[in-house]
Amino acid sequence: MKNNNKAFTKTHIFISLTLVFLLTAFAPIRYDYPITNIEAAKVVVKYSLEYQQDSTSNYKKYSEMYLFIGKSCSKFLSKEMYRTDTVMRKIKNFEQLQAYALDRNRPSPKILYKIFKNYPKGKITFIEHVLPSTLKYQEDLNIFKWKLCKDTATIRGCKVQKALCNYGGRKWIAWFCPEIPYSDGPYKFNGLPGLILKIHDTRNHYSFEVISIEKPWKNLMIDMREKDFVETTKQEFFRAKDSFREDIISRAQEAGLSSEDQQTAAKTMAKRNNPLELKRN
Repeated sequence: MKNNNKAFTKTHIFISLTLVFLLTAFAPIRYDYPITNIEAAKVVVKYSLEYQQDSTSNYKKYSEMYLFIGKSCSKFLSKEMYRTDTVMRKIKNFEQLQAYALDRNRPSPKILYKIFKNYPKGKITFIEHVLPSTLKYQEDLNIFKWKLCKDTATIRGCKVQKALCNYGGRKWIAWFCPEIPYSDGPYKFNGLPGLILKIHDTRNHYSFEVISIEKPWKNLMIDMREKDFVETTKQEFFRAKDSFREDIISRAQEAGLSSEDQQTAAKTMAKRNNPLELKRN
């Protein structure tokens, strides 16, 4: 068990610190990206996400996700990413950035993407860092072809109705609340006549379920850190992710890891074989 814990610790450190190492080695890090305030959040919806990262294992991971809904757009990201963004905005110099990168108690996001709906108007904007760049692509907002069902249920005291759709190579079952008048939901999902409180694929590899619906804390803005985005397409984004996974040994070598740790990192990445979107068009 001790050896397993050691391997896990090394792998965890590699996955979390490779970004910092590579950027400091090959390019200057910016901590002062300008922030565009889009609009004030009206509602904060918290979701639990249970997901099966490895298609060969039934082991499920868990993350807490935030959906910030404004008057005309929304933003979806993990709790850890929100906390990371909050801390990063307080950093004033490179020394503070280094100290944060080496802080073992800092948030360690497992879900790295951010999703904006209806920003710009009629579009879904998807942002995620895939070494060595922060990639951004857009899709049409109205991409979901829902089939409404007569089935009803109750979730968190709210009466919900069932809906079905196919997306990303998976069949999805959603439960939305017509009494909560936001045509939104977790991840990219939207377009139903009410807020989605629960949605899962038919294989139960990915499941989002509402935890709470709250008023926003003081002065909560839906905003975007204007990084040096690489504008791309959805297909090119997934190709970049595949390339990173396939080239993980070289990345680990660049980061100075031993041969043993390189193999551990490669095995860890190999288990990330079950993305939410299996199809890429």
